[in-house]
Amino acid sequence: MTLSSVMDDAPTARVGRAPLLAAVIVPVITALIFLGADRMLGQVPAFLPAFLALVWGSDLLTAFLLITQFLAGGDRRLLALSCAYLWSAAVIVPHALVFSGLFAPQGLLGATPSSAPWLWTAWHTGFPLLIGLALGPWPRRLEAAPAPAGRRWPLVALASGSMAAGAAVVAWLVTAQAEHVPVIMVNGDYRVLTERFGAAIIAANAVGLLLAVSRFRSAVRGLEAWAVIAVIASCGDVLLTLFAGARFTFGWYGARLLALIAALVVFAALMHQVTALYRRVRRHADELAARNAQLRQANALRDHLVAVVSHELRSPLTAVRGFLEIIEDHPGLGPERTGQMIARSQTLLTRLTMLTEDLLTVPSLEAGGLRVEPQPVDLRQAMAECAALFPEASITVDCPAGPPVLADPLRLQQIIGNYVRNALKYGAPPVLLQARFGSGTVDIRVRDHGTGVPERFVPRLFERFSRADDQRTRGIAGTGLGLSIVASLAEAHGGRAWYDPGSGPGACFVVTLPLAVQDPAPAAASRHEQPEAETRFTP
Repeated sequence: MTLSSVMDDAPTARVGRAPLLAAVIVPVITALIFLGADRMLGQVPAFLPAFLALVWGSDLLTAFLLITQFLAGGDRRLLALSCAYLWSAAVIVPHALVFSGLFAPQGLLGATPSSAPWLWTAWHTGFPLLIGLALGPWPRRLEAAPAPAGRRWPLVALASGSMAAGAAVVAWLVTAQAEHVPVIMVNGDYRVLTERFGAAIIAANAVGLLLAVSRFRSAVRGLEAWAVIAVIASCGDVLLTLFAGARFTFGWYGARLLALIAALVVFAALMHQVTALYRRVRRHADELAARNAQLRQANALRDHLVAVVSHELRSPLTAVRGFLEIIEDHPGLGPERTGQMIARSQTLLTRLTMLTEDLLTVPSLEAGGLRVEPQPVDLRQAMAECAALFPEASITVDCPAGPPVLADPLRLQQIIGNYVRNALKYGAPPVLLQARFGSGTVDIRVRDHGTGVPERFVPRLFERFSRADDQRTRGIAGTGLGLSIVASLAEAHGGRAWYDPGSGPGACFVVTLPLAVQDPAPAAASRHEQPEAETRFTP
């Protein structure tokens, strides 16, 4: 795992050209400030405390976020980058205490005029060098695998303690041991610091920048890019401070602005990452909630389907078993009565076959493997056979003579049978089966004489598991699959299933199917020779 990969996991990990744009803007700002760097602006008492507090708080928060990510993922570069901000936060404390005029006229801790500049030097050489070390080339073995979980807290403690101890040592040297360190501040003028140590300070920043830029690519991602911007801003801070000439000049205030940029840019990138991760977690949570709701609904539908199918299977099977027991227990019933019971049992078994086909059709639809084998079918005969499956109902078949329909015979029975069962369940007798031939297609209509379908439910009629929730349907068992199966079978035949709301009383369901191609002459002769027929099936 690398620093880039830390933000690559977030949906907004790629930051495009924004860091490259910032890498251009920051030097431009530095150059513009440099033009008037030696202009005195005067002291603003509240500025320095506010500036140091803001940088200190930002550094601590940045270090905390980086350490948190290190503890979660074990990327050693994250811990190394946090050291830069821990160092900055640790040095700021004695720097503020010894700064003349901030807490005391001459500063605290026995400070000399050079104490604050020396701490500033430690701050502005350590910060870019530590970022450079975090981003620069590492041995392959350190990057090959994350730090073991058991060693992460000890490493954090070691890094934090080292930065705090280093800052304490520097503070002790420039205060208690001030007589042993060179004087670099004379009457508030930085020229001595610039002349004696400016080149070394600039060189340290340049080394840090070169190490950091070694990982700066054209396709920039994540924290690496923004950490480089922090080093660039730190370099601008150093240049302006060294060549501003004194405190409270335009260059000095401009340098503090660049120091703020160096402190805040990685923190802002981390906060952007946290926000992006929160959005993703929130979106995933919403998706999981929606899926859980779908699963609960699917479980409820499954339970309902099992109950309905059990009922639909149990009733015909019980009737067939009863007929067979009567035939077995009463051998003297006679051929006519026995034949009626056998015929009735065959009808019930045929209806069970249709129900079984419905249940087998559903997984075929879900798998995209529904197959039909269309062939020319005599529509009048098919409609009559379907009506005969419901001897207890009053069904009228109105099918004029016409060319055969191009359909799979079994699937055609499924289509018409589902329409009839729907009419018998939710409509009222009599049920009318009609066929109306058109140019190349035929409309098969199944009409009942009930109250029809509620207008608000019509758009959902052919959806799977959909059932109108009203007083009329609540006591009726149903799977909610019949009409959706009709629609899928019609589509598989190259036709369509639809509802005709304004064609008469009750509900009228229609399926449009293609006709078989015929020789026009025999078909015309057939239409003249055979009159339209209407067959009524009554109990």
